[in-house]
Amino acid sequence: MRERERERERDRRRWGNRKEYFYDFNRYKVLKKIFKKKKIIFFDVGANSGQTIIEVNKYFERGTIHAFEPQLEKKEELISIKRKLKNFKIFLNFCALGEKKTKKIFFKNIKDNLSSFHKINTNSKLHLGIKKLKKNNSFLKEINIPINVQQITLSEYLIKKKIKKIDILKIDTQNYEENVLNGIKEKHLKNISAIVLEINFFDMYEKNASFYLIEKIIRKHFVFWDISYIYKNPKFFSTDYVDVIYVNQNNLKKIY
Repeated sequence: MRERERERERDRRRWGNRKEYFYDFNRYKVLKKIFKKKKIIFFDVGANSGQTIIEVNKYFERGTIHAFEPQLEKKEELISIKRKLKNFKIFLNFCALGEKKTKKIFFKNIKDNLSSFHKINTNSKLHLGIKKLKKNNSFLKEINIPINVQQITLSEYLIKKKIKKIDILKIDTQNYEENVLNGIKEKHLKNISAIVLEINFFDMYEKNASFYLIEKIIRKHFVFWDISYIYKNPKFFSTDYVDVIYVNQNNLKKIY
């Protein structure tokens, strides 16, 4: 993702190549290696500006992508990417996914990749930018801006579109991953080959993510496969967030 790549490059310039601060191995390179598929059905939940769609295009030759992004400001960028990537059939959905169908308050931020259903925690003790942020009153006015968005469930979408399986489900929703997973019925969950998640551990948002709660939902059908990205907080030597991959147990025989 472009924003993530810029962030990583800033960290590399600041901290050098010190692996105690970050480790990066492309998640789709991992999935390409283990599945050996050319054509995929990919679901991008939290599409933002289409960074993941571009990344997937580098590692898979063709397929279908279903993207979900509630921020309408991203519409033109996503449409532009859709027009360029002729080898993928892309369906753009300008709504959110969650545990039920409803209208819900979503909080926009000046850095739109940080927008979430959870408010940014302006009293964070671990986030390195919060102190600077609190000194800038104009910046404070540009976070946690409430907007109304439409939310549906993944299962509702799959039934409507008559989709029976998903090869890769990517969820990057700023600590809302658990809610998205709770919107998947078991009959649909077991027909997903792999799930890619970004999990935040530090107190950037008013609600923290939990490995336990995520695994409680998916552990019946999935095994933990890989941590493809680890970001260490350079000041507190704690893990801020990770990208993780879960693989459906039914796919293990094919991989081995």
